[in-house]
Parts: sequence; C-alpha cells; structure tokens
Amino acid sequence: MTITMDHRWLQAATGHATLDSGQRVAAATVRRWACDAEVVPVVLGSRSEPLDVGRATRTVPDALRRALNVRDGGCAHPGCDRRPRRCHAHHLHHWSNGGDTCLANLVLLCRYHHRLIHHGQWQVAIVDGRPWFTPPPWIDPDQRPRPGGRPHVPL
Repeated sequence: MTITMDHRWLQAATGHATLDSGQRVAAATVRRWACDAEVVPVVLGSRSEPLDVGRATRTVPDALRRALNVRDGGCAHPGCDRRPRRCHAHHLHHWSNGGDTCLANLVLLCRYHHRLIHHGQWQVAIVDGRPWFTPPPWIDPDQRPRPGGRPHVPL
C-alpha cells in the first residue's frame, strides 16, 4: 500500500493522506497504521522525484542518482576524475546491514575506488553534504580526513 502525505501533517496529526487508489485518509488513521506496519518513507524532491527510499530498495532510483551526480560530480575519491556515468553508487552504511538508500548514505565511486573502499581500509563519511575520505594509517599516520567530490557549479 502506498500512502502519500505531507510530513508536517503526519507529525501534527492534521490534514489527510492519499492512498494509491486516490482515496483520502485521515491523519490519525495513517498514524495508527504506521504503528502497526513496516513503514518505508520515500522523500520526494521538488518535482515529486524520489530522493530517499529508505529501506525499500538497494537500487538507487534515477532521481537520486541525478542528485549524486550533481553533488559528487563523478568519482568522489580525492584526485579521481572519473565521470559520473563510469561510477557506482556506494552505500556508506551497507544496505545489507540496515543502511538506507538516501543521499546522506551514498557516494559515487569508480570501480577502482569502490574496491579500495571495500578492501583498503579507507573510510568515507558525508559531512555537511560533502563526502570526506579518511585514509588508512599506512598512508597517513594521522588519518586526516580529505574532502572528496567535485560538485557541479552552475555558470
């Protein structure tokens, strides 16, 4: 079942939700259903495109992929110049371990850097909306985080 509702209405228990059939449902009913069911939130962008699909799927929807392309500009690993179409969307907190499919939990990586993150003891975190990479101690004994990505800047 798909229920669409403004998050502010859900929090305030006012207004209504719309079922995929088009039927309207009171906010109180939606809140009760949410207590009894597994809820998968989907956060929509300004044109109703999905930007966060929670745990619904491991696969990154097109709109979320476009957001990653803009934010990271290609492989986000410092110094890499691979274009977005040559990159994988990597879950920072792995989906199989409970990680969400959302912008704050994804980073674009080329094949080489994707394998390096999985097997080379590099760590990645999103800080203030930007990926930061921490190298293993044999590369940098102080393990200083390095900014990654090269975001698209409109002209």
